[in-house]
Amino acid sequence: CDFDHFVTDQGSEDGTVEWLTEHTDATVYAYPENIGIVPALNAMLDDLLELADYDVIVKVDNDCELVTPNTLRDIAARSLELNALLSPHICGLRQPPQTLSVWNGVSITGVIGGIFCAAPARIFKDGYRHPLIPTLDGEDFNLCVWARNQGMVSGYVDGYEANHFETTDGQHARYPEYFA
Repeated sequence: CDFDHFVTDQGSEDGTVEWLTEHTDATVYAYPENIGIVPALNAMLDDLLELADYDVIVKVDNDCELVTPNTLRDIAARSLELNALLSPHICGLRQPPQTLSVWNGVSITGVIGGIFCAAPARIFKDGYRHPLIPTLDGEDFNLCVWARNQGMVSGYVDGYEANHFETTDGQHARYPEYFA
């Protein structure tokens, strides 16, 4: 399947925007400063839903390293097929969600972290937007709760892995002000 790539850059000064523009076909949303993940995600969702009729929207954070070949393609397809919020298993989380059950090769959990989240686009076409809340950890939790209330499930696709760069504990140690 084909993918369109959208990247949000929030004020980086290391040449990221220039490199992406020169070396990829990604649509880059470059903000002069960090406006926050939720406002940036919602603005991007509004724009991309006007551009095309997408089946699945996959959010991948910059600290996510996909390890298993074809993860993006396969998990996007499974998300649409199962009408579920899906992710590869994420290595390096401080507190990985507990598996509640296993269904169709997916370890069902109450929430999947926002590091990688494949979601049927209809969720966003129907108007869901991430609520503006004053914490860093809310957009994934709120989306999973909303989906559960719609009869959907969230979980990790068995056989697929991704790494959380520096791990949650490593990021807390390196960027304490970010987590304050």
